[in-house]
Amino acid sequence: MYERIIEIIMLVIAEFRKRNSINAIDLNELQRRGYTSAEISAAFSWLVDKVEFTKELLPLHECATPASFRVFHEAERELFSRQALGELMQMQELGIIGNQHIEEIIERTLLSGMRKVGAKDLKNMVATLMFNVEHTRGAGFRLMLEGNETIN
Repeated sequence: MYERIIEIIMLVIAEFRKRNSINAIDLNELQRRGYTSAEISAAFSWLVDKVEFTKELLPLHECATPASFRVFHEAERELFSRQALGELMQMQELGIIGNQHIEEIIERTLLSGMRKVGAKDLKNMVATLMFNVEHTRGAGFRLMLEGNETIN
């Protein structure tokens, strides 16, 4: 479920950048693409938790700076599929992850022994960095629910 939330976050931020208005984002389009209401709510919840839409959407992450550009070594590029590497760069450009996150993803990939990280694997790694309850990162930490919980 978390990789789908990452996809929604990427779509929403990219759409916001195009139109520069949160009101222009069509939630019905997300549902037509097959995302559930719980996934859409979780993505927007994360976005609202990180940023006040009325003031400034970007950059989301304090490490994402327009002057910064990460050049991947040939050995690092070999760790990722072409699609995964493209999505990794897109997530950095959108401000979802910063340079430190990229370093952590590369390190985790090397330590895990994975031969080639695909797009879905990458989204799972990013989701783990963003939503993992064991790694609180200060202000803005939020426990992500699955959408099927009940309140007693």
